[in-house]
Amino acid sequence: MTKVRTCPACSDRVAVGDAFCEGCGRPLPEDVGAVPAGHPDSVPTAPQASMSGAAPPDGPVPDASRGGTRPDLVPGEGAPTAPQVSLNAVSDERPGLVPTEGAPTAPQVSLADPLAARSDPPAPPADPLAARSDPPAPPAGPGLCVWCPGRVGDGYCEKCGLLQPTGRDHVEVRTHAAVGVSDRGLRHKRNEDAMAIRVIDADAPHAPGVVCAVVCDGVSSSPRSDEASRVSAETGVAVLAERVRGGADPREATGAAMTRAAEAVAGIADSAGSAPACTFVSAVVDPATGTVTVGWVGDSRAYWLSGGPSSSASALLTKDDSWSEAMVQMGTLSREEAMRSANAHALIAWMGADSGEIDAHISTVTPTGPGAVVLCSDGLWNYYPGAQDLTDAVPEAGARPRDAARAYVSLALRAGGKDNITVVVVPVPPGGSRAGHD
Repeated sequence: MTKVRTCPACSDRVAVGDAFCEGCGRPLPEDVGAVPAGHPDSVPTAPQASMSGAAPPDGPVPDASRGGTRPDLVPGEGAPTAPQVSLNAVSDERPGLVPTEGAPTAPQVSLADPLAARSDPPAPPADPLAARSDPPAPPAGPGLCVWCPGRVGDGYCEKCGLLQPTGRDHVEVRTHAAVGVSDRGLRHKRNEDAMAIRVIDADAPHAPGVVCAVVCDGVSSSPRSDEASRVSAETGVAVLAERVRGGADPREATGAAMTRAAEAVAGIADSAGSAPACTFVSAVVDPATGTVTVGWVGDSRAYWLSGGPSSSASALLTKDDSWSEAMVQMGTLSREEAMRSANAHALIAWMGADSGEIDAHISTVTPTGPGAVVLCSDGLWNYYPGAQDLTDAVPEAGARPRDAARAYVSLALRAGGKDNITVVVVPVPPGGSRAGHD
């Protein structure tokens, strides 16, 4: 029998691993929010040691919390069945963008009852906690708190009570052509998002200077969702870069990357009934041709953000695989009505051994620069859902991508920080040539 966990203050239901109640914002007692011993998520989130360009922040950092088909996939003998995905090419017609081919399609809604699909709890009205400051220095010895002289037990300081940082609490990836920032947020004990960036060498025979980026968001209701996002992001970006560097078309490379990423996530499942899961969104930005190719499964998003009046209008480049988007596409509910539903963020497609048949979307557009391509998890777009919202919040994000990525994370934290937050900013300068950026 599964124990139902509820907040002792307001009786709102809480998820395993939550440090704070989503409803009232109060800290949860350890016996309520704690991950049970032996649970797959009782192991701390592993750092993404293989991320290219990862570097510790060298200035004030917006910080996290104070508490905490692919046709014919044939898995190895005994491995869980990989999801069967039809790689139908999809292009979105959007104002100011020039699609290469095809027409947009609505998310598949015939997979299963979306009301029973995975979903996030509603956002709290406000963040009742102030973000902590950066740790002053590493602890003097093992088992000591980074915030005070206290000792640490089960990840928390016994004196000040603060959760100790892990390798993925706050991560920054910086290259000359793209920047990513990922943060745990203010509500969760660990970061279940992941990101990865690769830039093809300028002297490569094929696709010089092309940027490949992936953002994945672990589905919190699945076990080891942090591992799922990490495996998916790193596998996806490695395949993207390998195929593009070898001369493959970006759409073909995106399809191959999503196939391999889905196989990798399915391969870490203990069983179909205990399957890690995550969303996936990728971008291949070619400075020579000006094209942007995106691929996605789930509700992590890609945006084009205009850099000025001479640029293409800001636009959302993806369509969520969610219950709310499906209701809107079918004309059953207006977007406002759908987003007010408790099922608004329920996923109808994800990467994982239990995903069933899904539609892996691929779209190519050719915006007019300057501007920026932004990949993000719902930890950001929950607060700034519209492309123009993001553009207005951080004008000319492509001009200073590192500052922009940090600013987006800070804005999400100040808005409530109820989820993990991950943002990758790929600047697109005018004229198709890529210059170095801060």
